[in-house]
Amino acid sequence: MKLSPRSYAIFWDAHAWAGAVASIILFAVFFLGAFALFAEELAPWQEQAFRAPVAATDDEALAVAQRVAEREAIARPGWFGISLPTDEEPWLRIWRLGDGGSLAYSFVDPRSGESFEQRSDLGDFLNQMHFLEPIPYGQLVAGLASLVLLFLAGTGLLLQLGSVVKELLQFRPHVGRRRVFWSDAHKVVGVISLPFFLLFGLSGAILCLDPSLRPAVVASLFDGDDAAMSDVTEWPRIPGPTGVDAPAPDLRAAYRIATERYPNALHRWFFIANLGDENTVIDLPGEQDGRIAPFTNVRLARDGSLLWARDAGGDNLYAGAAATLYGLHFASFAKLGGKAVYALLAMLASFGILSGNLLWIERRRIKRLGRFDRILAKLTSGGCAGLPLAVAAIFLANQLLPLGADGRVGLEKLVFFAAWGGALAYAFARGKAAESARHLLFAAGALFLVVPLLDALRTGRLPFDPRAPWLLATEGGLVLLGCLVLACAVAIARLERQAPVRANLQKVAAPDRAAAA
Repeated sequence: MKLSPRSYAIFWDAHAWAGAVASIILFAVFFLGAFALFAEELAPWQEQAFRAPVAATDDEALAVAQRVAEREAIARPGWFGISLPTDEEPWLRIWRLGDGGSLAYSFVDPRSGESFEQRSDLGDFLNQMHFLEPIPYGQLVAGLASLVLLFLAGTGLLLQLGSVVKELLQFRPHVGRRRVFWSDAHKVVGVISLPFFLLFGLSGAILCLDPSLRPAVVASLFDGDDAAMSDVTEWPRIPGPTGVDAPAPDLRAAYRIATERYPNALHRWFFIANLGDENTVIDLPGEQDGRIAPFTNVRLARDGSLLWARDAGGDNLYAGAAATLYGLHFASFAKLGGKAVYALLAMLASFGILSGNLLWIERRRIKRLGRFDRILAKLTSGGCAGLPLAVAAIFLANQLLPLGADGRVGLEKLVFFAAWGGALAYAFARGKAAESARHLLFAAGALFLVVPLLDALRTGRLPFDPRAPWLLATEGGLVLLGCLVLACAVAIARLERQAPVRANLQKVAAPDRAAAA
């Protein structure tokens, strides 16, 4: 079955225009998604204090956490959180809700109670950038781009009706025309990544658009009753404070209740609402290994009585579907190897989106590039090739900024945006988009290779030491990514050299064939 020529033309134009408009955003979301998967595993890399193994038992850590909670209860924060030590973060992490709803982090030694403010949030920041959260209205834009991704996957499938197997196997890198190369690459990657695109388009749209659409859903489907919406989603609302002072809840008892309720789940977090008030409520989420929807939750009152519990996957169809999509999106079920596969698929999806842009540009080049095409070429160069440089730059800033510098977390983010913005400016300043992309990729690849060596030099250790598995995994990933980025730069250089040469050879050969005839 195939589309009629008119239908094919309509779908092709819609697919091409939608892809061109949303391409830079979708590329950024997928590329940064590869880093978001490892937000927790990056903790020992970004903070040297986390490189020592966990040196406290849960009982010792709970005793320190109790003292912290009792101290914080005096200030009566509206929301407060504590996490117990893990292999990635062997210190207690403290969450505080600041002005404007922003979260501030600090860490406490689980033995001595010594604390220090957060000095880097590299992993958390890249995770947030996957959803474009640090950019004003970025999460909404990411949600709309996810809807576009669903449209692209659907129209792409319609365009390939009857030829999916052929397009999966047809790749002709030996053909001199760049248009053929990018067309084949786009179709092959599109067919391979189609399930990935559908999954992440749907889950990404739900996750990113929920804050914006929830008021409309509550008003239209639940007659403005937000509590009814909370019941359907199986996340009951927490009542407000009473104004009566009360001591902090017993964290050790709460921990025991949660582990007895869900003995197969790992409980490392305490999220406390109305701390210091008689109406204190404490949530203890748990995570069960190997499940697509792994998260449980136990909610307790200040006196330890059970208010609500949620099994992994939820208890109704909506909650189960939402938990499954969440687990699939974040690879919650996967170990390090599974996350690595997800990351490679994210990189492949990024390449598929990029190849669509390059195919657009090559097709339009035949009729001479217009203003939009030239802008798209430079945006693709600076936005897509510049993003690896920005990521490499924030890793470099993590190494070079003094640990005690004021506003160090903000400085890391500033370096990221400055590098990305500088890459865009460089792309628009250069004459050829391919040339600027090649330069940016070479710079990014070199930085990715240098950063692991720089860390080893600064900390006086051997690079790629198997005795430090989390550092080894990060170093290996950075080196692999550096090699991949450099390979892309070399590939661009080869394509730029080969295409003009083969085009000239074809022009020379044409008169010879005519004379022979």
